Amino acid sequence: MKIICQEHYDKVVQYAESIGDRTLRECLQRLECRERNPDHPCQIELYRDFAPYSFLFKKRYPDGRLGLVGGLVYHGRPDQSHCFIDEPFHGWMIH
Repeated sequence: MKIICQEHYDKVVQYAESIGDRTLRECLQRLECRERNPDHPCQIELYRDFAPYSFLFKKRYPDGRLGLVGGLVYHGRPDQSHCFIDEPFHGWMIH
């Protein structure tokens, strides 16, 4: 995983730990699993997102092509992500 926004990443990890949340670590692990897909190896790039404690991610293939682009989004209280979810949720989700 390539962290483009190391300072933001460190603050988000520290925040997740301070509130005892595991959803960030679980989402990061799921993204890391995508990198290890033997049929389509890639590198996940994490960027800072406009929403508090959230990230934009890009899936980049070895030849430079761009794959899936999405968000690793924090749904806080109040939720400032502007992402639709069916049920109220507190933590991180991949969108």
